[in-house]
Amino acid sequence: MVDPHSPDLRENGFARLPGLAAGEALDRLRGAAGRLADLVRDRTVSTGDFVLEAPGIGGWAAWQQGSGALTGVLRSADRIHEHVPEFDAVQRSLGLADGVVGRAVGGPGTLVNAFLWAKPPMVGSAKPWHQDMAFAPPGFGTGEHGIVTVWIALDPATERNGCLEFHPGSHLLGLLPHSGDRERLPGEAPLARAVEPHVADEHLPRTTEPVPVPLEPGSAVVFDGLVLHRSAPNTTAAEPRTAVSFVYRVPLPSWSSLEPAAVHR
Repeated sequence: MVDPHSPDLRENGFARLPGLAAGEALDRLRGAAGRLADLVRDRTVSTGDFVLEAPGIGGWAAWQQGSGALTGVLRSADRIHEHVPEFDAVQRSLGLADGVVGRAVGGPGTLVNAFLWAKPPMVGSAKPWHQDMAFAPPGFGTGEHGIVTVWIALDPATERNGCLEFHPGSHLLGLLPHSGDRERLPGEAPLARAVEPHVADEHLPRTTEPVPVPLEPGSAVVFDGLVLHRSAPNTTAAEPRTAVSFVYRVPLPSWSSLEPAAVHR
């Protein structure tokens, strides 16, 4: 479990949680992920809650451009705890809001969203560098709240198939500029060329090197909403990388700043 004074989380912005959801909890999460996949098995078009993967340009860009996707092949799913309530039941049984999250920031968290992140073999697309606080939902008061995410691997997450990577200490830099297109609203015309929101190379820190965080199934990483992270594409032939994440609103951690900051180079 994460100690409130953990140097990993406070200083680096992320911390590993080996075996957090092992055994029965992992089986339940995998079963819930299977039920989620059943909901989109025949879908050919992405929506706000279910983004299908697309070869070449990736699922997010294909969705925004109105391009074709792979039938029933998920890249990501939003609000999974509402679509399949078992996800919510598992995070409650693990006591994440009061336990892992509460101890990390000194106060209990409130679940605000949950996601499935799939990277199918050969076609699993990359996620560019970003900070989760750049996409915070309504209800976050500037200077009052932060985000803590618990990201749990359901398959082995490796450097080959696109495990998460972090810039250590980047959560201390404040909110960095994000480039790219916002998600189009229902009824808006498709974009001619969609660029997923990201932190451009010129705004990335130069004093640290990215750190990959491979995880065994059932292990997790907890991270601050301001830490820079990304994941590479899955170019393996037969190694899926599936994970779920639970996102919590928390009292603003003592180390956090939501003010834009100069990037340390």
